[in-house]
Amino acid sequence: MLLVFIFSRFRPAPTQKIADNIFAVRCGFVNFYALKTADSVVLFDTGMNPAVAGRGLRKLGISPDLVTHVFLTHTDYDHTGGLTAFPQAKRYLSAGEEQMINGETARRGFMHNKPFLPYHTMADCETIVVGGVSIKLHLVPGHTPGSAAYLIDNRILVTGDLLRLSRKGGFLPFLWMMNMNHRQDMQSVEAIRPIAESAEYILTGHTGLYHKE
Repeated sequence: MLLVFIFSRFRPAPTQKIADNIFAVRCGFVNFYALKTADSVVLFDTGMNPAVAGRGLRKLGISPDLVTHVFLTHTDYDHTGGLTAFPQAKRYLSAGEEQMINGETARRGFMHNKPFLPYHTMADCETIVVGGVSIKLHLVPGHTPGSAAYLIDNRILVTGDLLRLSRKGGFLPFLWMMNMNHRQDMQSVEAIRPIAESAEYILTGHTGLYHKE
């Protein structure tokens, strides 16, 4: 019954082109996102299945072989399960999330985390520029200890499982039963709120996307 309740709250966006250089890919009950720069393809998460991830990108006219970077919002399997489809890509996660894949901290229940190598860690507020596009990590702990949101060129916010979009507008903390520390997640939502409210797009893991008209 719990799983039925959880999945009833999910409404991922269909695989689609969102704007000129940003795309959504649906992988079951989760979305990941692709960004095309001048000379590369960047992913934010990978979904949970490598075959579905690759097929979704090809549907959008994007070759999986062109992916050069993968920025992970966190390491739950439904966000990292597609990593093997992109062996050539550099992988990034927050330094605080490393504990979830090195055996230091265990994920409860069915949301298991599998180790993977190699990867690079980023600090809170660190910015990496890929193909002329700035990607800034914001540490937003709660769902997992090192959950991250990524701000792309100061206009697109990729939130992972930090928050969920409300059917009535606005956004809410993620589901409490799936957060490792729900109080911390609520605090992170409030901390990111000014950035989210000024963003042109908000791209979530499980409740689709928001576009400010």
